[in-house]
Amino acid sequence: MRAKVVGRMKKLERLLILAICWVWGAGAAYACQCDRISPEAGFDRAQYVFAGKVVQADHHAWLIEVERVWKGHERLTRTVKLMDVYATLDCEFSFQPGQRYLFFAILAKGGREVFYHPQACNWTRPLQSTRVPSEGNESLWLEDFITREFGPGEQPRAERP
Repeated sequence: MRAKVVGRMKKLERLLILAICWVWGAGAAYACQCDRISPEAGFDRAQYVFAGKVVQADHHAWLIEVERVWKGHERLTRTVKLMDVYATLDCEFSFQPGQRYLFFAILAKGGREVFYHPQACNWTRPLQSTRVPSEGNESLWLEDFITREFGPGEQPRAERP
């Protein structure tokens, strides 16, 4: 009898762990429907690819302290503004202050203010959150893959050109 109870408890424990993993993974996923693209294709689609830290967040608008730029170096400064064109849609973004992300973005303009839109259905995500397959059976963090394929990146410009 005790063996049956222990067996059921182990099954319940495995089920609970599986459920936690499933819910945790679902929380990190985007709700919008996207076709899968490779990191290289995502890099080609984006006008700007950079890593940075969210320093301010306000209703689907964020100030990003840019740390490293792989694409679009000639325009990006140390601090850029991101705005979510997908706010209130299935593909909306939610970046957390103090967190560091890899951004795949496009340029947007609103009057005199220059800002950027992160691209839905591209590879924008927190640093060290996604591993991608590489040569052989190796997998790399997405940002390490970008560095390997496109170089070390550059520091952002001090001021607007």
